[in-house]
Amino acid sequence: MVQKRLLACFSLFLSVTLATAAHITGTFKNAGAGDRVELIVPHYYVDGRSDNFWAELDGQQSFSIEASIPEPQLVFLKYNDDRLPVFLEPGDTLVIRADVFQFPVVVNFNGRGGANNRLLQQYFKLNPPDYDELNNLRFKIGQWWAAVELLMNDRMESLPPAEFKAYLDERKSASSALLDDFSSKYPGAVTPAFFDWLAAEITYFWGYHLLYYGHIYANRWQIQPEFFDFLNDAPLISEAIGSDWYRSFLQVLMARQVAKSGQVDNFYAAQYTLAGDMLSGKALAFFRSEMIRMAFTSERYREILPYYTNFLQTNEYSIYDAKITGLYEKIARVSPGATAPVFTGNDVDGKAVRLAQFRGRVVYLNFWASWCSACLKKMEMFNDYAAELNSRGVEIVNVSIDENPANWQNSLATRGFKGHHLLASSGYERNIATLFGVETVPQYFIITKNGSFADKPSGNQPEDIKNQLLQVATK
Repeated sequence: MVQKRLLACFSLFLSVTLATAAHITGTFKNAGAGDRVELIVPHYYVDGRSDNFWAELDGQQSFSIEASIPEPQLVFLKYNDDRLPVFLEPGDTLVIRADVFQFPVVVNFNGRGGANNRLLQQYFKLNPPDYDELNNLRFKIGQWWAAVELLMNDRMESLPPAEFKAYLDERKSASSALLDDFSSKYPGAVTPAFFDWLAAEITYFWGYHLLYYGHIYANRWQIQPEFFDFLNDAPLISEAIGSDWYRSFLQVLMARQVAKSGQVDNFYAAQYTLAGDMLSGKALAFFRSEMIRMAFTSERYREILPYYTNFLQTNEYSIYDAKITGLYEKIARVSPGATAPVFTGNDVDGKAVRLAQFRGRVVYLNFWASWCSACLKKMEMFNDYAAELNSRGVEIVNVSIDENPANWQNSLATRGFKGHHLLASSGYERNIATLFGVETVPQYFIITKNGSFADKPSGNQPEDIKNQLLQVATK
């Protein structure tokens, strides 16, 4: 019986893997044997991960890569430092031919996904994409940071509502005409999944930027309620979850709805609830898992904890569970009331510092790095608080994640930060940052007199943290 069940599980796993696998092959003229070709598949929106598949060119300058593709979406083919966005869907086959001196500008596509990607390149010529985050501006809608390209923002600042909408309408019309003309000229060449995906990209690029403009520049342009009538032409529910612009549209729409209601506290929980009234199917599964993920990775995770169990019980698309279950396990280890992991590390003088030695005092455990400007500003402010905190029973323990000890030592020598100073890598048994699940900085924890984690304040300013430390010290 056990063998039969194991065989059934393996068969199910194999069938799912084969169903989502895409096969991409090709040649790179003028490349060297052994050169590496990579395929980057970002699917954070599904399970919080990105996969990297690769192959080496053989003596005929050919390669073959099989990759798991969870949804029809963009992936990136990389050779040396050049990246080419291509479209793949589960079960796809794509054959490319390129010359290394012309890649990624000139590429020939064949196979089942060939027509899809020939049309995609035409679309990108009409609407060049920009994947450089440095070319984006971000504005806050509620607790969500919405992004827009600098050039698009310039148009928003200079064009009044009617002209800005006319600009986006024209872009949408030209893109839709391209899709329809290609499909008419080559009947059956593009796959239904690609047609739906590109149609979603066109519609929701248009909808996202109109919504962004209408919210961020509402006062500047005195935007009237009828401006938002465009939402009637942007369906709220779509199966094209692999479309970046559809997902962004959902997020800015929901964030705006909650922000308009005046909801400040429980921002993510409010959107989670709202989604149940407005969404269904994959769109609901994606959005609710995303709200949980965003809350879990911020200082607002406590508001979403009651909804975590609800999601696991009601979600019909279990593939989205993985995005949040790992985060929950990490958060549970450092949630208020849980015992803080004990550690021993060496300070800047090589002396052992143990968390246990501070039992009976509150510990402000601050993770930082010499290259983190936000960390440095925060620590400078805590220098001003150090004397008061120490007199009220609070110890400052700064743990640097610097890989180079010299950078850590130089920063301490020049900046004169107060408190106890350790390198995360000096942990006797484990890296201290790893022990606390710290992957980015700045990050901090408040540890009570009895060695358990305390609540963090709702605000994240140094003054908020100081006041919370003093409050915990009175208990």
